[in-house]
Amino acid sequence: MRVRLDDPTGSEQHWASVNRATLLTFAQIPVTLKDISSQRKVSPMRTRRLFVAAGFLALAGLISQPSTAQEPKTVPDLKLELPPDVVPGTFRMFLVKDGRYEPLKDIEGKLLKGPTGKDIQSPKNREGKIHCLVCENGLAPMVAAFVRTDAKDLGPDSGVGKLAKGLNALVPKYRADKLSGFVAFLQLESGPKVVTVKSKRPDGTEFEEKIEQDMEYPDEDDKKRDEFSENIGALAAGLNVPNVPFGLAPKKSKANTAWGVKDTDEVTVIVYYRMRRVGMAWTFEKAADLTDEKVAEILKAAEKAFLHQK
Repeated sequence: MRVRLDDPTGSEQHWASVNRATLLTFAQIPVTLKDISSQRKVSPMRTRRLFVAAGFLALAGLISQPSTAQEPKTVPDLKLELPPDVVPGTFRMFLVKDGRYEPLKDIEGKLLKGPTGKDIQSPKNREGKIHCLVCENGLAPMVAAFVRTDAKDLGPDSGVGKLAKGLNALVPKYRADKLSGFVAFLQLESGPKVVTVKSKRPDGTEFEEKIEQDMEYPDEDDKKRDEFSENIGALAAGLNVPNVPFGLAPKKSKANTAWGVKDTDEVTVIVYYRMRRVGMAWTFEKAADLTDEKVAEILKAAEKAFLHQK
């Protein structure tokens, strides 16, 4: 320890380096011992505080000065226009028939039965429910057929039937490429409906909001709904195309408009891959206009969509 020795008169000062044992010898000397080892430089923390204080003073000075007028900044329009060949969005419909998934089986390969004695279906099977096959298949190649003709007027020899059969044969052939497709019958009466959606605010509190949506599947008072479903199911069973789901959707909806499905066309077929449409849509004013040549052309376009990129 380094100490300074001051006599009582203050006329002389002496410096010495001592240890604790030496200090005991000065116990009877009338001098003042001051430890100057504590007289260090200003700590870094104190220096930072001084800089912070100076910064606040400078900021206060800038605020007190009159600000010059500035032109308001224009906010750019961030709305993006989709290219014309991009799939516009989802397409929800009531799945009438979907034979892609087998019922559940036990370890011995026997079908599992539910409490009512019926087979327990796979959780992936959305038959009898509202479902979006566009969402399910994602970027995989897809053949989407929209039909306005009544299913009872179509059969295995119709263009729609031959297209479904051809697609059913291609799906297992290109299983690794996840080729898929569907047939949607547009027959339900359309109309908007108001639904209540629950959301949360940034502070965590919940609130309800009413929004208008398309009526995807009418209530029980629609007598034709079950009739349409039975006719579609009978057509699917007669075609025996388990790889092609069949659905039921409204005649008019925002989804139909977005997909470019016109009211004047009985059949519209769209082939897309990676959410990009392949060529133009095939449109037919009459279901009979979907000939064998057109069916082969559509199936060939579906294959070409992903084969040329391998």
